[in-house]
Amino acid sequence: MQLSLTPVLAAVELGFLLILAGRRSQAHEAPAGKLAVHLYLAWLTAYAIATGMLGARGVYTSAELLKWFPGLWLQLITVAAAVVPVTLFAGIRSGLRDIVDATPWHWFAWFHALRIAALGTAYKTAAGEFPVYFGILVGIPDLLFGISALWIAGRARRGALTARGFLTWNLIGAVIIVPSAPILLQLGLPGPLHVFTSLPDARAVYTYPMSIAPMIGVPFFVLVNLLVAWRLWERGALQRA
Repeated sequence: MQLSLTPVLAAVELGFLLILAGRRSQAHEAPAGKLAVHLYLAWLTAYAIATGMLGARGVYTSAELLKWFPGLWLQLITVAAAVVPVTLFAGIRSGLRDIVDATPWHWFAWFHALRIAALGTAYKTAAGEFPVYFGILVGIPDLLFGISALWIAGRARRGALTARGFLTWNLIGAVIIVPSAPILLQLGLPGPLHVFTSLPDARAVYTYPMSIAPMIGVPFFVLVNLLVAWRLWERGALQRA
């Protein structure tokens, strides 16, 4: 197994969400709402552990799975695991709204500064351990977004950032990953769509522990982007009504 900070990064992401939930709990006394949010985060943690174990067992690079074009849909399982409970349970939606409302914007920006960890991808690419095309087309934009988070955090802390600007920045953080990353992943996996055939190909992305990034780490970053953008849009819509 290769040494990697990817599991640590995923743990930090989950820890950040748990901290935000804890701050929200201190400010709100509704037991049902607290329980809903904490159960939701417990579910995401359990999911992260389960998908990490599948990666460790080589499921994501197995010949059986590769036949089904997993690059195009595998990460959608993580999205569904996170989004379906939010759609079904009003208590979770209410709790997430409160979390975004109670969290300073610069905290979210510092969270996305963790994406500077894409420097590790650049290193692996230079060392010949990671597909060059994916490192350039996905890794570099992700790294630049992480660097931009440092600037955004400073502006947010000074109160020099508008809600529209912060919403737009979060949407950019999501768009640089979706839909390009799934398509590019599939183009680097064996099968009829295997365009980028030079080794290492996209199987390196799904090899444990790197598999934690596409299955947990990156989707969580994008989901937090979309959560903040959704809440800012919702608040703006309410103010205009």
